[in-house]
Amino acid sequence: MRYSSGAKHLLREAVTWLSVAAFGFAGVYYFDDLRVFAARTIAAAASGTEVVLEEISARPAKRTSGFERSVTLTAGKNGHFFARAYINGRPIAVMVDTGATQIAMTYKDAERLGLRPLGSDFTLTARTANGTARMAPVELDSVRIGDVEVTDLRGSIAEQGKLHITLLGMEFIRKLDRFELRGRELVLVE
Repeated sequence: MRYSSGAKHLLREAVTWLSVAAFGFAGVYYFDDLRVFAARTIAAAASGTEVVLEEISARPAKRTSGFERSVTLTAGKNGHFFARAYINGRPIAVMVDTGATQIAMTYKDAERLGLRPLGSDFTLTARTANGTARMAPVELDSVRIGDVEVTDLRGSIAEQGKLHITLLGMEFIRKLDRFELRGRELVLVE
């Protein structure tokens, strides 16, 4: 069966528009999955660490009741809770760590936020997985994961090479209304 050039053109246009519609529908239908994948990819790239993409998991923030906001993090294969946080409005890959006292930032993450401590600013010490590290105190305007946001926080910046991922410790967690550990899920409620 032979088609005229007009019919071929019409058929090509129809296939093109059907393809655009199919991709548009798929984008809308899988929007949450695509958003989580993009968040995982950006968080891993932003941190410069070897965090496996499957380990960075935060369900979309959801309202639980009234004015509460919550976000649920799922533990990675190693049992740790990784998330993409916005610190002072900039995306940073973090590990939520109930065993950490403060928010301990990597030197590279601090640089991404425009924080560049001098050698004399490292007045604190902390024990890390890489041994004892000198830390520089810092004030943070806000930390947000999903819709859960905490403001006016104290943190510290580890000296270069002493910390491989930024830790959100109890300084962040204690300012929440509550947090719950449900098996492999950590629920943060503001």
